[in-house]
Amino acid sequence: MLRQRYQARYGSSMGTVFAVLLTVLGRSRWASKASWLAPDDPPRPGLAYARRRESFTRRGRVVECLPPVALTLYESIVDPPCRVRLRLRWRLEPCEPGCLILLDAGYQLNGAAYLNRRHWRVQIARHCANLLCALGEGLEARSDQGRGASGQKTGSSTMTVTKTTTVNGSPSLK
Repeated sequence: MLRQRYQARYGSSMGTVFAVLLTVLGRSRWASKASWLAPDDPPRPGLAYARRRESFTRRGRVVECLPPVALTLYESIVDPPCRVRLRLRWRLEPCEPGCLILLDAGYQLNGAAYLNRRHWRVQIARHCANLLCALGEGLEARSDQGRGASGQKTGSSTMTVTKTTTVNGSPSLK
């Protein structure tokens, strides 16, 4: 089995990174457009999915899901006459500024795909890099949502008068 390994550091907690990881992976794999799993409802092991995109079909299943530590997917990518068996294992580890994510991509190529192995190596590397990039963008979007107004107003641009009476034509406050 051929392997590729990637790692990335993020400044967010493991729970946050795992929730965004599920969102990113689910969008292109097991989530339908009409409904989406809540971040606190991770996919269960054994969940099978299939997606068709352009000329290839991606079929897979969730093998392991241990929130917020690990997620393993087995996939089969069929682009006739090529077939690639892919194992994506995501592992999260705590580190000083946040968490470290390790992605281990193992793959097997059938005869036709093996003849074009350089193409598949590049495609798998590009796919893994895109997943890590989407994960980083998802974390940035989530942190931007949290930076809204604090709910405390520090000042007012208008002054309201609650009770006035008129004495000799000029208002006076009471």
